[in-house]
Amino acid sequence: MEIDEICERLGETIVNMDFEGAKATVREAIEKKVPNETIIDCCAKGMQEVGRRYETREYFVPELIVAGDVMKEAMDVLKPYLDASDAKKKEKIVIGTIKGDLHDIGKNIFISLMESAGFEVFDLGIDVTEDTFIEKLKETGASILGMSSLITSTIEEIKVVVKELEKAGLRDKVKVIVGGSAVSEKFAQEVGADMYALDALAGVEKCKQLIET
Repeated sequence: MEIDEICERLGETIVNMDFEGAKATVREAIEKKVPNETIIDCCAKGMQEVGRRYETREYFVPELIVAGDVMKEAMDVLKPYLDASDAKKKEKIVIGTIKGDLHDIGKNIFISLMESAGFEVFDLGIDVTEDTFIEKLKETGASILGMSSLITSTIEEIKVVVKELEKAGLRDKVKVIVGGSAVSEKFAQEVGADMYALDALAGVEKCKQLIET
């Protein structure tokens, strides 16, 4: 079928990190009346293949970042054609790098993979305070909070945020996942996080588990 052929090509443009090809294929899909949901799914499959190649060490961090940017630009072409009827109810996650830490490469990879898995992501960026996390959770009603830390001196901030969640009466409503090179499974348990992710791919799978429990 023509739709299947377009879908396959669209996924390949993301895997091959082809910015112009991805945008052109989305435009072609729109012209051929391919359903918006199908276009989104085709892009997601491409990003999933990128994730698989990263896992098998065929791709590395730079490829993950570029492929994520290709998918975002492809989605930007589609956005004007989307309406409320296209939107599935998505699980929401608020994510940010903890206060005092300015690293975001791993976080950004995680975000791209989470979006391709169907989550609605609210990225607070880097050096995020506990108050900002709490405010965004209240504003969005997100059910998951993801925090990243790559600097050992900042990891105690994770504990601060978890305590603030308790004070705000949100701890029972929000699952907490933590990651980054400064964090460990043991630390996650000590601060009361629900899950620890070794890397971005593991984080996506853990978040899927969180919403199923």
